[in-house]
Formats: sequence, structure tokens, C-alpha cells
Amino acid sequence: MRRRWTRRLAAAVLLLGLVARSAHSQPAAALVAVLLDSSGSVSPRELDRARQLSLEVLRSLPPGSEVAVFTFDDQSRLVLPRTTRADEVKRALDGARTGGRHTALYDALYDASRYLRDSGADRTAILLITDGRDEQSTLNVEDGLRLAEEGRIPVFAVGVGQVEERGLRRIAKLTGGQYHGAREASGAQLVAAMMAAAPAARPAGPSSPQPGTMPRAPAPTTAGPMGRPPQPAAGGSGNRLAAVIAALVVLAAIGLGLVRRRRGSPPPAAAAPDLSSTVVSRVGGTTEEYLEKTVVLRSKAVLAVTRGPLAGQVFDLSPVSATSLGRSKANDLVLDDVSVSSQHCRIRPEDGAFVLLDLKSTNGTFVNERRVTSHKLAEGDVIRVGEMQLQFRTDQRRS
Repeated sequence: MRRRWTRRLAAAVLLLGLVARSAHSQPAAALVAVLLDSSGSVSPRELDRARQLSLEVLRSLPPGSEVAVFTFDDQSRLVLPRTTRADEVKRALDGARTGGRHTALYDALYDASRYLRDSGADRTAILLITDGRDEQSTLNVEDGLRLAEEGRIPVFAVGVGQVEERGLRRIAKLTGGQYHGAREASGAQLVAAMMAAAPAARPAGPSSPQPGTMPRAPAPTTAGPMGRPPQPAAGGSGNRLAAVIAALVVLAAIGLGLVRRRRGSPPPAAAAPDLSSTVVSRVGGTTEEYLEKTVVLRSKAVLAVTRGPLAGQVFDLSPVSATSLGRSKANDLVLDDVSVSSQHCRIRPEDGAFVLLDLKSTNGTFVNERRVTSHKLAEGDVIRVGEMQLQFRTDQRRS
């Protein structure tokens, strides 16, 4: 018996040594947000070059790295949440098409910076491929820059088409990134610079997830980028630390088992969940039944149309990107009303809340019958655009 425990202890020590050695030899994984300018000012040929460069970056990233894809034209949108799957990234890049009349560059910079800040990844970077023009963003460039600087998220800007270099160079410099023209940029060079940048800044203490926070992607069941074996989703250093801790726990368990065997004491019984008798009695009196019948409810921000052609319909608001309202079919919520402007207003998530912004509409945007240019929405607020009314509220959905 003693020999068997000795062999187990030796195996655990060997495992701990291997984990510690790998912590020094493996490069840290990263989470990279790719921002593609899909506005009409970027030609299809230039967009193709942007796709090629993005794939070069993907192939050059360390094992276990993740990529998220954003596109922006009239508005910013997250088209692919973080993943290690190269095929999913390629599909998202191939699906990007030029369109729209405006370029919401600053909105995209803000959305990507917030997404990376809330990701929990140890090493992050933004690959921004654009001509540098911004039109009709609801935010200023300083809003996205502030988040990127605070989170130590470097922006690597690549100029395509008729580039406005000055703005892109400023974004790259202030965030600790680099600027390159599309012709001289290479994926390997960009990744080397990303890996040399300082790790992302982590919050000082625990915080509750905000509506804009995306859950971590589950570990894939097939190979990651470039056919590498899939790695854990988070940054490499965090996973290696977890592995070291796990090995220490194994050692502690083995040691505790040896002590108990010597003393002849039985292992402690598993503690029952701390549930009040009142709660348990409501579902029949057993903890197992309580756990089986628990239903998780999640809050979802919505717009309910109370007056107009769409009366009675309810539309979800995105927790990660802006929702546009207007008469044009390019909007997320198309309002078929001649008194509504083509691009009338936009609702975007900000720090756990939703903010309504008027886009210089002809007839104005009203909240509770007061004209606004910017308004932080509260439960029950009534929004009027043209002759249509919509109520902002939070619904509870079963999960």
C-alpha cells in the first residue's frame, strides 16, 4: 500500500515539474480583435487585401490564440465572437462586403476596446484595417482611445485606399501599437509586435459582468488556427498558473490521504448544499429536485412598439453593439414612416446601460415627450420617432 502511494506522489511531482517547465517554454496566447472597414470608401480589391492580411495574422499567432471579427460601415458590428477556430474566422472574413454610406470608425474602436477589456484575456491587441475616415459615429475617437489606453490594448492600424494617415498614426502611437501601409504590412511582423507589447491591464478587483461582456468561447473539438491542437481559451500564462495550482492540489490530496491512512480516519462526507428548508419544501423537499427544477432567468433589454405600423412587436437590443433605427433598410430596426429620417437614431450599450443618440434627424427624437440629442434610457421610457412610439424595458427570459 505504501509503495502505491509513493508511486502516486512521484508521478504528481513529475507532473508539477513538467507544468513548470512548459510555463517558461510556451509563448503566451493572445486575443486579437480584427476591425475591417467595410464602408463604401474601401474598394472590393482593398477589402480582399485586408482579408489576406488578417489571415496572415491568424496563421502567425501562438497556439491557443483567439480572434474576434468586427466590421464597420454605417455602424459597428461584432460578426464573430472570440474563437480559436480558423475556419470560422475565415468564413467571417469572406462574408464581409463593402456597403453603407458612412464609416463608424470611432464606434468600432470603442466597441472592440470594450470587448477586449471585458474579455479577461491576459494579452490583447486590435488589428484595425481602414482608410482612417470617420463619418456619423455616435462617439468621438477619444472614447475608444481612453478604453484602449487604460486596458493597455495596443492598436495596430493598417491603412488601405486613400488613407488619412495622421489619425491612424495617432491612434497607434497613443495605444502603444504601430501604423503600417497595406503594401508593406505583413502578418508575421504584426504578430511579433503584438507579442512584444505589454500584457493587458486587469481590473484591480472582481466586478459583475456588464451587458456588453461576452462569455468565453468553449474549447473547440477540432484543431485551432493552422491545424494546431486546440488550447484553452484564455491567455497562456493564466492557464499555466491554473495547471500549477491543480498539480499542487493533487500533491496536497495525496499527502492528506497518506496521513488519514496512518491515522485510520474515514474521509469526510460531502457537505449538503446550504438551502433553506422553506425553499426545499416548495419543490417537494429534496435538494436534488430543487437543483433539477431551477430555471435561470436572464434580463434582456428590448424595445416594444406601442404605436405605429409595428405596434405590438418587441425587438431585442444588442448588448455588444449599437442598434440603429430609421427608414432605410440598412437599419437594424426599419421604421416604415415618412416622418422618420433615413438614419434617425441609435441605441448603444454603455457601461451597463443603454444610451439613445439622435443622428441629426429632421423631426427629432423624443423621450417622454422631451426632445433629446443624447439620453440614458431608464425602465419604461417612451421613445417617439416620427409618429411611432416605442417603450424601453427589460424582459426576463428563461435560459
